[in-house]
Amino acid sequence: MPFLGAHVSSAGGPARAVQAAHTLGCESLQFFLRAPSRWAAAPLTAGAVREFHLGRDAAGLQGRCFAHAPYLLNLASADRALRRRSVAVLADELQRGGLLGLAGLVLHPGSAGDGDRSKAEVRCRAAIGEAIARAGIGATRLLLEGTAGAGGQLGRSVEELARLVPEGGRSQVGLCLDTAHLWGAGYDLVGGGWEEAMVQIGEHWQQVAPDLLHINDTNVELGSRGDRHAPPGEGRLGERFYRMLLRDARLYEVALVLEIPPGPGNNLVRRALARLRRWRS
Repeated sequence: MPFLGAHVSSAGGPARAVQAAHTLGCESLQFFLRAPSRWAAAPLTAGAVREFHLGRDAAGLQGRCFAHAPYLLNLASADRALRRRSVAVLADELQRGGLLGLAGLVLHPGSAGDGDRSKAEVRCRAAIGEAIARAGIGATRLLLEGTAGAGGQLGRSVEELARLVPEGGRSQVGLCLDTAHLWGAGYDLVGGGWEEAMVQIGEHWQQVAPDLLHINDTNVELGSRGDRHAPPGEGRLGERFYRMLLRDARLYEVALVLEIPPGPGNNLVRRALARLRRWRS
């Protein structure tokens, strides 16, 4: 069966994220390794790594813990200084993920802005390759996340994401999709859009399913390029879509992660997970 989980706060260290996930009954987990809107990060000490490993193992989350890279990164930028800084932080994130034994690091590839998208793809692909090389042996796997496409974002289709994989880097780069982003990018998930995406995964990634799936609902218009998340069943995708998704045999070994406002004491996440478990059963 698919492994239901959520993005939770790691304020106070990665072990705090594991503790929160365990309390929520998560079967998978995602968190930030640093504040999403900051370049700098606190040191990752040996003690913090050990505490995370112990908590992960106690919660039964081995192989299903992921991190999300900061939103500031833009590997496709025409600004060389921004691109260099993004590469450096991405390499550091990949190394940190490796120390923690994470299953992957999720990355929004970057934006072309008002510039040429094909040139931005070339810059992004080269920058990803450089970051992976700098991260070195033992780094966690990079997962490129599909976007809704606003503001010139790259990765608004499964095919476009595949073009961002550096030559020879397929073993080090995987795929993350987001149901809200797919809808915003124009995949009609309540029509035939889900099957369309899955077929494209086979064609362009030579695999059956994404390595990680963010299961966010949304209230934006189909194809609007908007990126707004809502709890499953409370947006345009609706209960019927999620019931279908949770019964898709291709996702039975895939981590499905919520990215919604947590609410006081993570109550909104807890309620959404309970709803998904009912639909899954």
